[in-house]
Amino acid sequence: MQIVKYFLDNKTFHKVKFVYPKNKDSVELMRSYFDDENLPSELGGKSILNYNHEEFSKIMAQDDLKCADYWGTDEKLTNHRHCAAEVAPEPVCSETPAT
Repeated sequence: MQIVKYFLDNKTFHKVKFVYPKNKDSVELMRSYFDDENLPSELGGKSILNYNHEEFSKIMAQDDLKCADYWGTDEKLTNHRHCAAEVAPEPVCSETPAT
């Protein structure tokens, strides 16, 4: 949490709240901002989210192309519109034991 402090100005940092799935205060805070139907079950809601990194990446790549079209980017980017966007696989986190 403290590392975030270095990336945000002081006023913004004090607005940031971190939430944790099994923390009663976090669950109450999330419920104060979201309806149960939209809140993930891990945070006390009724929504069950199925996250697929590859599918999300494809959607984001398509959105990038739509934004480029909208803003009229330069010729170099325009030529890439007909290429398939590259989707990186979801990174795998591996924990190494502390020595």
